[in-house]
Amino acid sequence: IWTNQMKSADDHILLLNEEDKGFGRFKNPSFNFDSAAGIIYTVDVTKPQGEKIRIESMADGTPFSLQKIYKVAVNSYRGNGGGDLLTKGAGIPKSELSKRIVFSTDKDLRYYLMKRIEEVKTLDPKPLNQWRFVPEEWTRPAIERDYQLLFGNK
Repeated sequence: IWTNQMKSADDHILLLNEEDKGFGRFKNPSFNFDSAAGIIYTVDVTKPQGEKIRIESMADGTPFSLQKIYKVAVNSYRGNGGGDLLTKGAGIPKSELSKRIVFSTDKDLRYYLMKRIEEVKTLDPKPLNQWRFVPEEWTRPAIERDYQLLFGNK
């Protein structure tokens, strides 16, 4: 979980570590921040943990259904329970994770990224913009405030 449950427009948007120990100002390690591709969704920062995400549709505009089963690509860290998103977040027992893997490789993501760079020489990543924080009248100023707190002036 990365976002605070904002009770007012003056709250932090991020869950911050008030003691500034361990992961710096972030309450959780930054490598555990994920976002999903292929779906359009919002993160309502006024909602409690477990109720923040609202999936609006698939990225191609087709409806999303909770009754449907979807295949999802994740890296080996996530697929094996790293970061607790699948175990604590989705409630999947750790013993079940390996049974849900449809395909796996013996190489990690860095290997495939390196091979792609060798092939095309230059990557030109573009943001997908498939998710956003709401309510925006609270989140936009909160993002600016937290950015200043974490990184200082731009």
